[in-house]
Amino acid sequence: MEYAGAVELDPPLDPDEASWVLDVGWTVAADRRVIRPSAATRLDDCVDGLRDLVELDVGLRRYDGAVAAYDARSGELVLVSTRAGRVTRRTLRKARGPVVRDNVIDLAGRRRALGRAVEW
Repeated sequence: MEYAGAVELDPPLDPDEASWVLDVGWTVAADRRVIRPSAATRLDDCVDGLRDLVELDVGLRRYDGAVAAYDARSGELVLVSTRAGRVTRRTLRKARGPVVRDNVIDLAGRRRALGRAVEW
């Protein structure tokens, strides 16, 4: 999973709070005003962790931002955003299904490509 984007915090985190953010799968910038999902975190854990953070800080801190998550294997693109105390998850591009190819060749329709018929 590849992530791009960040969530801004106002007011910034205390050093004690920053360690708890790491436990829920997010990383903290040096100024403790911005958090980003860690690369090893699964998308569901990333969303659940952000929801936990927002729920714990209701009325104390403002979370505002968006993170795009791209799964290179499936091609799925998801946007996780937070604003006004809500965390939303929206699929921008669904995962590609398996490619189904028909291995049957219709030779009757390709008679000219096969060459002329042999006469005995």
